[in-house]
Formats: sequence, C-alpha cells, structure tokens
Amino acid sequence: MRTPVIAAALLALLAPASHAAAAPSTEGRIVWTNRAADGRESLVIANADGTEQRSLTHAGKGEYHVDAQFSPNGRWIAYEAGDEEGFEVRLVRRNGTQDHRLPVGCKDPCLGIGAPTWISNKRLFFVKVKGPLVDDVPAEALQWSVNIDGSRPFRMSDKRDAGTYEDSRAQVSPDGSFVTWTRLRISDGKSTIMRVDVDGDDPAPILPWGLGVEVYDLSPATSGPTEGLVLFEAYGRGDPDATFVDLGTVPWLCNGVKQCRKKIDWLTDNKASGRRNANPHWSPDGLDYVFTDRASIDTEDVQIWTAEYGTDERLEISTSKRFDYRPDWGRD
Repeated sequence: MRTPVIAAALLALLAPASHAAAAPSTEGRIVWTNRAADGRESLVIANADGTEQRSLTHAGKGEYHVDAQFSPNGRWIAYEAGDEEGFEVRLVRRNGTQDHRLPVGCKDPCLGIGAPTWISNKRLFFVKVKGPLVDDVPAEALQWSVNIDGSRPFRMSDKRDAGTYEDSRAQVSPDGSFVTWTRLRISDGKSTIMRVDVDGDDPAPILPWGLGVEVYDLSPATSGPTEGLVLFEAYGRGDPDATFVDLGTVPWLCNGVKQCRKKIDWLTDNKASGRRNANPHWSPDGLDYVFTDRASIDTEDVQIWTAEYGTDERLEISTSKRFDYRPDWGRD
C-alpha cells in the first residue's frame, strides 16, 4: 500500500528551545477545552504556568470546540467545531481574533471535517468523514491535508482503507522522514499508532493493537532525553473492562510491534487507583508535557497539568472544577 508523499512543507516543524529549570517549564501557552454546566464546550487559553486564563472561543448552545492545536510558530490555533448538524475545522489567533472556517469543501455525503494537526505553519492534516452512517460507523474517515487558505487538498490515506479503518491525528517526524497517525480498526474497535516513511511504502503499527490509544504526540526534540519518543495514552492498557488510563512513551523507530512492546516506558501506573491520565502533548522543546488528570471515571472534575519528563515535578494549570480536556502546548 502506498501513501502519497507530503511536500516540502513537512520540514517546517517545531524547533527545539532551551530549558534549564528543575520543574515544568513556564514558557509558552496552553490551550484546552472546558465543558460548561450546560454541556457546551469552548476553548480556554493560559500561560504555561496557568496564569492569565481566559476564554478563547465562545461555543453556542449544543456546540463543542475541541482538539485545539497550535501552529509550530504559535500564531494560529486550529480546532474542531461542531454540533448535531455536523463539524468543521476552524482557525483562530491566540488572542481570539480572526476566527474563521478552514475553507475546505464538504458536500453530501461528507458529514464533516475535524481533528486538525499541523504539518507546517501553512498546512494542516485533517480527517474527512463521509456517510452514510451504519450503526454509527461512517462509510469513510480518512486523512487529508490542505493549505490553510484551502488550496491543494490532498488525500493521504489509501482510499481502499475506507470502511475498514478510520485514520486521524497525523504527524510528521521532526526531520520530515516519516508520518505517523492513529488508526482505528472498525471490525473490533481496536486502535494503534501507524508509521510510514514519506515515500509511502509499507505502513506498519508502532504499538500493539488494542492498547486503547487515541491521543499521542511525537517529541519535537532533536537531542536530549525525549528525542525519538512517542508520548501516548492507553485506556486500561488494552483491557476493555478497565477504567484507568495511563501515559507511556515508546521509541518511534522501534522495529515491529513485538520489539516496540518491550520498549514501552510507562510514566504512570493507575491500575490500582483507577486514576485517569490522558490527552498528552509535549512542550515546544520536548522536555515537558501537558496532560489531563482525573481521580476516577466517576468524577467530572478533570484538570490540566504539566510535568517535567523524567521527574516527579508537576504543576496544575486549570482552575475550573468542571471537565477540562484535550490540552495542547504552543510557543509564545
């Protein structure tokens, strides 16, 4: 199977920055989704130390704004906005101005586009979902890319995968040599992270199917302790009856699922407590990460935290006692 080659824009990714604190960095901005009492979900943005929190977007009744992602230079934030009628990708400046729809066509049987991730400052990946829905499963959910002005749309996923897999959250390695994405196998609902060289040959899973992976992030570091690491969440570590969620890392160049499984480093161990740590993303320099913390599946109080990789140093960022989730960390 071949996946089309992404152009030179793949090389314009996050650059490493200096970091010298024995605690999570306070540099940059963090954006996340906050769920209001009436269920609407809007974006909140703050400094990376949690100060100056403010609303970034204002969802209407029945609307959600989720999966916010900073552009590599931190100037734009892409996010998915939707309601019961459909969903779209929008772009907004980090000061809340110039909020507008990504100009991508989505005519019937298209149901919506979402889950944006950045290739460069001018180009995005997104998922295009097409109907009809059969038992809530779409006929197609494949990965595309497009310039932020709507030009040069390009399908990355193989058309033959429609109805068999759902692909999303594509990312490009810091050196531009390969692409990763999450893949859901529709037949059994199991997921993994896929990797393919940019020449498109022989995509293969990095993680075992069924670990419960949805959100992950490639480290932007080109040296240091997190170079070459994928940070990911695992719901129950693959146990469908478990309610805990753990965070782990795995080298993205491990050779095959069997070897990769042996190289997983679990950052949390929540099986006994039922705690849920999820939605991880690296800081712009790759030395820290942001994630969600939830005492159990039975509590609606979900908070945003940052942590320094390799230590126990953590910092609580969000202040709301409601449901805060899907954070991303961008540069100033």
